[in-house]
Amino acid sequence: MPEREEVERIVESIETADTALAAALDQRAKAFGELAALRERHPDAYIPLPRDEAQIARIKEALTVFPRALAEPVLRELLSVCASLLAPRIIVYLGDAGGFAHVAARRHFGRAATYHSQATVASLLQEVSDERASYAVLPLETSSDGAVTETLLGLASSDVRICAEVSIPIRYHLLSAQGTANGIDKLYGTRAALGACARFLEQELGRVTVIDVPSADMAAELAREDHGAAVVGTELVAELFDMKIARESIEDRRGVETRYAIVSTQLPSRTGHDRTILAMAVNDAPGVLYESLKPFAARDINLKRIESRPHPQWRYLFFVEMDGHVTDRPILTAIDELRSISRFVQVIGSYPV
Repeated sequence: MPEREEVERIVESIETADTALAAALDQRAKAFGELAALRERHPDAYIPLPRDEAQIARIKEALTVFPRALAEPVLRELLSVCASLLAPRIIVYLGDAGGFAHVAARRHFGRAATYHSQATVASLLQEVSDERASYAVLPLETSSDGAVTETLLGLASSDVRICAEVSIPIRYHLLSAQGTANGIDKLYGTRAALGACARFLEQELGRVTVIDVPSADMAAELAREDHGAAVVGTELVAELFDMKIARESIEDRRGVETRYAIVSTQLPSRTGHDRTILAMAVNDAPGVLYESLKPFAARDINLKRIESRPHPQWRYLFFVEMDGHVTDRPILTAIDELRSISRFVQVIGSYPV
């Protein structure tokens, strides 16, 4: 048995740490309140604001015992609350309430932000460009189908930029008001959700009436009002519509992920662990694409991926993803050289990995 004095010492240490944590939270909230007051007194002055990614990197670097990988979700919720003290953050995302873009947005910005859905990539980008929203969240790449063309072309023709990214697993759950799969006689879901779980539904709920609806939030609303009904949706759908998970991870294919881009009008500062994505259009001649990539090879810049997409003006746009930040001298000089031999070059993102 442990000595009583040792247990009491450990408990006292925990209580002391809790008191210090409360004081640090209050100090941080007070600082953000002072910053908000300063902005109100000087609305036209440029006052640089703390950036989430830089703050998270700095705090994680200072940790020596607490697991750094597990610290990030906690830190994002903290930064979300502090940012709301400074000014409300409005986040727009693509698709339904409770859908995967909404899940990605919540994971990145926390609960304290305000969220609105949009139906198209173009409308998302316009909301941010016109400063009606602080950030937008839109799909960049899926592990099953590759890069999302609409997102790439939209960013190439917009003045907003990728400032961060977040990857989430595509996981569907069987949700019901009671939290049980027993007695289900009707199932609601979007076509995508039902299709992703077709094998499970056939094997486990083959006699249940399946109803295809346009959106995840509509499915949840209908199921909540219909006794004996269930819905295929995300964990966030369960939270938003007061439902319970009856069966977890009912999707047919496991391990599928979607990578989401966080976009804004500003690029974050260099951290030393960054990624840059640019769009370029080259002349239509033999060897031109090879010549366009030589400035990066000559400077030992690691290219992670290159893809092309048809484009009405340039015939094809190439999207090049690389390690490093756009302000790194090798990338900066490579892009300058590229501009002299290409028809179109635009950085569409440069952000911490």
